[in-house]
Amino acid sequence: MVASARSGPCLAIDGLGSIRGRFEDGLMVFRGVPYAATPYGTQRFAAPQARGPWDGELQALQFGPASPQAPRRAGEAFFGGDDCLTLNVWAPSDPPQGAGWPVMIWIPGGAFMRGYAGDPVYDGAAFARHGIVFVSLNYRVGIDGFMHLPGTPANRGLLDQVCALRWVQKHIHRFGGDPRRVTIAGGSAGAGSVACLIGMPDTKGLFGRAILQSPSTSTQTIEEAELASRAIARLLGVAPTVEAMKTVPIERCIAAVNRLAGDPALRQTLGMSARQYFPLRPVVDAEVLTHAPIDALSGRQGGSDLAKVDILVGSNLEEMRLYLLPNGTLDQAEGDLPRRFADAVGWSSRLELHYQRKYANCRPGELLCAMQSDYFYREPARLIAHHAAEAGCDAYLYEFEWQSCLHGGRLGAAHGLEIPFVFDQIDTPAGREITGPGAPLSLAAAMHTAWVRFVVDGLPGWPTNNGEGRTMMRFAEQSALGMDDYRLPPRAMSQARVGSGS
Repeated sequence: MVASARSGPCLAIDGLGSIRGRFEDGLMVFRGVPYAATPYGTQRFAAPQARGPWDGELQALQFGPASPQAPRRAGEAFFGGDDCLTLNVWAPSDPPQGAGWPVMIWIPGGAFMRGYAGDPVYDGAAFARHGIVFVSLNYRVGIDGFMHLPGTPANRGLLDQVCALRWVQKHIHRFGGDPRRVTIAGGSAGAGSVACLIGMPDTKGLFGRAILQSPSTSTQTIEEAELASRAIARLLGVAPTVEAMKTVPIERCIAAVNRLAGDPALRQTLGMSARQYFPLRPVVDAEVLTHAPIDALSGRQGGSDLAKVDILVGSNLEEMRLYLLPNGTLDQAEGDLPRRFADAVGWSSRLELHYQRKYANCRPGELLCAMQSDYFYREPARLIAHHAAEAGCDAYLYEFEWQSCLHGGRLGAAHGLEIPFVFDQIDTPAGREITGPGAPLSLAAAMHTAWVRFVVDGLPGWPTNNGEGRTMMRFAEQSALGMDDYRLPPRAMSQARVGSGS
């Protein structure tokens, strides 16, 4: 490495050229590093292609653009750009210990429709200060990442992630990282991506540990993916082909997917299944993704070799409040929403009776929130821990129970609330925007330390969920070790392939 306090660190990346970053608070930081070629123009809808050497010295000083996507808030502009397959690195500036520092790779969530590694809440400095090389990455989302089109590779967004993992394996030693000590991590759809990656044949040897926060593991069958493609194309007034989709401005494509995602009646009118709450998900295409993640992790269908992948997985206590509180559904006092949801996902009458007993005095909106929180997040987290333990891996389970003061204290322990705690970001503007004021610093310290320990030595600080103990950590103002008492009647839930989640 060549460095000066004024110019920042400069590294020689094998076969690519020199790259210059910044020194920030004693860390080396490189932003917007291309791990693949631009996936637009002649390469649109293609698998990611290797990036050739760059001319001169690459200035890795700013985040690269997000994959083109809709904003999270109404009234904001679409954002993103063509050269979106980039990653960011925070690394200790001290010489690495032994063969290198452990590596953590963060995959952002966003319903497979959005997600940006440059989000301030994903700042990796806190991890790097604990002797971890932290990497965050962008991947294609929406139509370009996950629309199933004839003549194109399926799951292009997942292929982007695999490409980034391979780049890390080849080059992370130049940043002081040890490619043999890689942990992949993500939240929501990012955790769903992690679940897919664990079960994909082409990822063997690319990582040894995995962190899944509120894993959104639902996928689509080929038939369901084709239904979604036809629906999107019909909204755009074109055929569901690569050639036709290339003629539509990207903003119109994004708007069509966004409209479809927010309108259940429109999805039904266009022939989509009642279970397709979001139009685009990873598809079980038998090539890129050979099995749905839960099936692959269970080993029932020739799943992956989990013996070398230890797991840290969990969910939040009241996940769906993030969605059902702002739109008023949580306060619905009458109606058959819970029954319609149970019918849509194929839950049995026995399961419905279980919820009616457990939430006997709840409004229908609150009952729906409990059912969807379990179905989309809590149950997948338990299944992942269970299957990992059965495969002989160390599986550590947690539940995040701290309740935010936002929305008059009614947001509760909603989806995504744990992220600023994990990144030790609750005392920043980005963190406070998610948690609201008054989030406990001690809880952020506890969670961040647990994640660091898992990345460094595989031991977050509480017993595994393996065997008869079913131990888990409950993160709250006063965190405590407890037993996993989450139980539901037998059902076909774990076989569901399509669902919600961000």
